[in-house]
Amino acid sequence: MKRLAIPAAIFGSLVLIILSGWLGYVSVDWSPSINLPLAAASPTPSTQTRTVTVTRGDVRQVLTVPGSVVVSRQQKMGFTASGKLMEVTIRAGDTITKGQTLARLDTEPLKLAVAQAQANLDAKQAAFDKLKQGATSSDLASANAAVRDAQVAVQNAQYNLAVAQKSDTVSKTVREREYEANWYEVNYGEMLKKYEQGKIDKDRLDIEYNNLITAKERLETARTQAALSLSQANQQIASAQETLRKAQANLADLKAGATTADLKSAEANLQSAQLALKEAQVDLAGAVLVAPFDGKVLAVTAQTGDIVSENAAFITIADMTKLEVEATIGQADVIQVQPGQSAAITFDARPGETFTGKVNYLVPTKASTSGAVNYTLYVAIDQPPPGLLPGMTADADIIVAERKNVLTLPRRSIRARANATISLQVLQDGRTITRSVAIGIVGDLNVEILSGLQEGDRVVSAQ
Repeated sequence: MKRLAIPAAIFGSLVLIILSGWLGYVSVDWSPSINLPLAAASPTPSTQTRTVTVTRGDVRQVLTVPGSVVVSRQQKMGFTASGKLMEVTIRAGDTITKGQTLARLDTEPLKLAVAQAQANLDAKQAAFDKLKQGATSSDLASANAAVRDAQVAVQNAQYNLAVAQKSDTVSKTVREREYEANWYEVNYGEMLKKYEQGKIDKDRLDIEYNNLITAKERLETARTQAALSLSQANQQIASAQETLRKAQANLADLKAGATTADLKSAEANLQSAQLALKEAQVDLAGAVLVAPFDGKVLAVTAQTGDIVSENAAFITIADMTKLEVEATIGQADVIQVQPGQSAAITFDARPGETFTGKVNYLVPTKASTSGAVNYTLYVAIDQPPPGLLPGMTADADIIVAERKNVLTLPRRSIRARANATISLQVLQDGRTITRSVAIGIVGDLNVEILSGLQEGDRVVSAQ
């Protein structure tokens, strides 16, 4: 009997140990199997029902977008004037510093353009000053003298017309040729009658006819010369009268002074000349291209000796410290993204490393992709790592929503949508009850609990 007592004691101890371990296990992860009198009103959970505890923590909703590295600060450079490249000091791939000379133009044509613009400005300035000042006594004296000279010229032209009208060319010569032509006309008529009567032969008649034709030709020539002489005299009168009109108008303008319209026109011409000089000076000053910031040369499309056009960019530079990720995002997700949202960025070229960044801006127009509606998104990299180059692939995990120190449940333990109300089974006093629970944001790991549960509540897990 005594030998049997020892095994029984050992067996009892083993049973107590196993029972204690089982009770401790279910108090954490499993609901206890206890038969209470209230079981009829609220069914007790099965010994295999798994629960999760409501705790406080952070909920983070992340949107992952793939993209590639681009340069956010990039500049294409060229000259404001066309010309011949005298020097190109850099090539693609070179590192440059702010203020470094990149290229030079031949400055001789630009210097000439400045000189010409200055001369034109001086002339416009003098004209404006003179117009604004008004006529001087010397100007008026000169204008009066011009009127008198023009009046004399008109009188002379009129006298020359009278002389031409009485000249042999206009009067005597024409009368003589008319008399001559009339005589040969009558003579030929008489000779024609004699020929018909047989008194003269055909040769004699032809001679008289030729004399008549010659006389008529001399008459026509005399008339033409007379008309030309009169026309020239009349043209001289018209020219002299026009000169007199202009001289009189100029004198009247000087006496009246400059009009408001004249001053505005002269001022506009002056301003135009000033602008032309400034542009020429800018072109000359811009004959040397210098780097506006530290960076890298991405492209050079011209070389020393080439002729470059006005405003034609042939150098592209970039600030390699200003990099960002250019990504494409679908229309279903784009409404969740706002500038300033934080992001965790990874690069295929640097596996195992994560870098911080922020959403910079979103292009509010559809990206040029076929089929799906997508938009272009840019995520700035806070501190780009060494060796990062444009075109490298990247992934940006954008934090689109985040709640800190809120009631949470593991996402895998329940089935819920964001901003919805669901029913959950909660373990209370050894039995399960149904509660209506309001869900906030649904993160990658946790779900936010807005109401219906308290910290420490044990919820029956869906998995």
